[in-house]
Amino acid sequence: IQRKKPSCNVIDGVPRCPFTVPERIRQALDFVPQKGDLLQSTYPKSGTHLVQYITQLILKEGGSVDSYEELLGNSVFIDYYEVHWEHHLAPGTLRLFMTHLPLRRDKFNPEAKYVYVARNPWDVCVSFYYHIRTFSYFKFEDGSFDDFLDAFLKGNFGYGDYFDHVMSAYCLRNEPNVFFLTYEELTRDTPGTVIRLARFLGERYSTMLEDGETGRKRLEFILDRVKPENMRKVMELDVSNFGRNDMKLRLTDLNVTLNAALAQDATHFNFVRRCKVGGWKEHFNRDQLQRMEAAIVEKTRGSDVMELWKDIRQEALRVMVDLCG
Repeated sequence: IQRKKPSCNVIDGVPRCPFTVPERIRQALDFVPQKGDLLQSTYPKSGTHLVQYITQLILKEGGSVDSYEELLGNSVFIDYYEVHWEHHLAPGTLRLFMTHLPLRRDKFNPEAKYVYVARNPWDVCVSFYYHIRTFSYFKFEDGSFDDFLDAFLKGNFGYGDYFDHVMSAYCLRNEPNVFFLTYEELTRDTPGTVIRLARFLGERYSTMLEDGETGRKRLEFILDRVKPENMRKVMELDVSNFGRNDMKLRLTDLNVTLNAALAQDATHFNFVRRCKVGGWKEHFNRDQLQRMEAAIVEKTRGSDVMELWKDIRQEALRVMVDLCG
């Protein structure tokens, strides 16, 4: 079968996201966070913006983050932007960095803090499919889900192998300076997860959210802000008029447009799509579920990482059997 594949940017022999450039990805690969830094790592479409937004709201101690531009301005996405070490949210707070590269033990600093967000592979695949069809630089506007699943399972379209990515962080999950969470637990118990994240960020922040009536109100403020309908007001990217020069130049270089059938229009994209667990059930057929299960068996052999999504995997196997019938 002749498969269509999303466009990528081959840098030093490795497929990378078409939005990045060689000097940025090389910088990201060499990056080691320092004491006082927080590096958030995610495979794309795993809850990147949601967790970064929650982190910033906690660190702002009752303050708000009102636009996507502000969110990006408070952190450095090292895959795409130059690292400025003086960059931080406010005096005395952690410096924030984000990456879609996997966590690596050889670049691991026990004095820095790390947050890793994992999401089940079925939903990641579906969410990523819509994302990639939306942005013109992937050249996949009319690509099929079946073709995207093939690229996703091969891990050769610019973001590496999903399973390798998750397992590299899973191996580090018990380190005291690593906060490993799943998108599913965050959506299932948002208040509890927010408080656990605040404790990880520092006693000052957990006290802020757990201190009597004032703490309860601050927690409620964060929980209200991260409701999908409220997050949509913040997580909007205007590809025609983005204020940051580095982003604007790259958008212009690539002549980025959006698939208006999937975005709000040809220039406005919202990073908040469905915000739910289980959307995969509307997309996977029997053959596709079998291919995903075969990849899971092959790529996670010797690891218990899929216990994170034991219930979802069992459901996928049940659906597969039902579709056979």
